[in-house]
This record gives sequence, structure tokens and C-alpha cells, in this order.
Amino acid sequence: MKDKSVLTNQDHQKMEAFLEHVLDDYKAGVLDKTKAVAGLVQVMAALDLDNYDEARSWFEQGRKLIQM
Repeated sequence: MKDKSVLTNQDHQKMEAFLEHVLDDYKAGVLDKTKAVAGLVQVMAALDLDNYDEARSWFEQGRKLIQM
């Protein structure tokens, strides 16, 4: 069984892709600075609270969530 309290290599790849999407969308004007920062803060807070399920959700769906 996978230890859900540790980020896997796949999680790291998804996190990197999420961060790249946020930066690319901000650069392209798709996201304003406030939304970009807010999304990144959500992920950082989830990780700080050891809420890996929420962090993983942001890695996978964050590009959609951040635009809400």
C-alpha cells in the first residue's frame, strides 16, 4: 500500500507541471497575480498542514481550480 503521507516521484512531477501551468498562465495573462498567488498559497498551506490529499488534488486539478 502506498504511504499517502509522502509525496511520490509522480506527485513531484504533477507538482512541477502545476507550477509551470500557473507561471505560464500568469505570463500569458490568463491568470492575474492575485489568483496565481492564491493558488500557490493553497498548495503550500496544504503541504504545511500535511494535507497531502488536498495538495495532490491541486496538482491534478489546480489549473481548473485556480481560475474559479
